[in-house]
Amino acid sequence: MGVVRPVMAEYPYAWVFFVPFILLATFTMLNLFIGIIVDTMQIMHENDRAQEGDREDGEERDLDAVHAEVARLRSEIHDLRLVIESQHRNLP
Repeated sequence: MGVVRPVMAEYPYAWVFFVPFILLATFTMLNLFIGIIVDTMQIMHENDRAQEGDREDGEERDLDAVHAEVARLRSEIHDLRLVIESQHRNLP
């Protein structure tokens, strides 16, 4: 309060300027800090969503690979059955 006391001694109604100034400056700083916190939380939330999306894409690719492998195995089983049936027919 190095400025306020000398000014208040000279001008008794200077508080009309200082009080709103202090309140406005305090509100501005508080708003700035809250804005930074909210922005950081939003960025973290977006990063979590992006990681979740990447994970879902990876799971989807894994699922597609499993489906392709199952289809390939079914095809091999079908081919083996045909071979076994043809060998079974050729037996005396």
